Amino acid sequence: ILTAFVVFFWAGFEQAGSSLSLYTDKYINREVMGFLIPTSWFQSVNPLFIVAFAPLFAIFWTSKYGKKLSTPVIMGLGMILLGVGFFFMIAAVAERGGDVQDENIKASLIWLVLTYLLHTIGELCLSPVGLSVVTKLSHPKYASLMMGVWLLSSFLANIIGGFVASVVETMGAGSIFTIIDAFVIGLGLIMVMLNKPILKMMHGVR
Repeated sequence: ILTAFVVFFWAGFEQAGSSLSLYTDKYINREVMGFLIPTSWFQSVNPLFIVAFAPLFAIFWTSKYGKKLSTPVIMGLGMILLGVGFFFMIAAVAERGGDVQDENIKASLIWLVLTYLLHTIGELCLSPVGLSVVTKLSHPKYASLMMGVWLLSSFLANIIGGFVASVVETMGAGSIFTIIDAFVIGLGLIMVMLNKPILKMMHGVR
């Protein structure tokens, strides 16, 4: 169940290397103090945020407040945060006046940075917690196999993500970002609502 939900998180998250990068290259104002930031450099923003925030999350998860949150709730929140991140890309599209093709009309860089920030926070909620719960729930004999099953989510997600990126030109970036936003937030809310039945199946593992 958790793996099935996570497929759609990664499908949205992996837009960073496809639709988000294409949109950044054409429609985001990348000039800062006279320097035009190469589009490829923005792939370093997520790792930078991970290094910055991972220690804080590690402290929080082991605190009394962090321990109160169950795995389904944390992962659901991660999906919701991913969706909220796409709100900022929708704002970037709106700033440009919609899906206009004029590349001279640029959106502010801050929308992109905020998107990456929320996506990274969502990843820090979902990815390490998910890896942890696989080892907790798996029989020791099958732990490696189940970790492989978990990682299949990335395989499926990249197929779906590639399909989504391929229709950006025809549907428009604004429509794609809105669909992803609504879909992953909806799934995140469903996961949170399924907290009790999932916990019951987890036999007390939080």
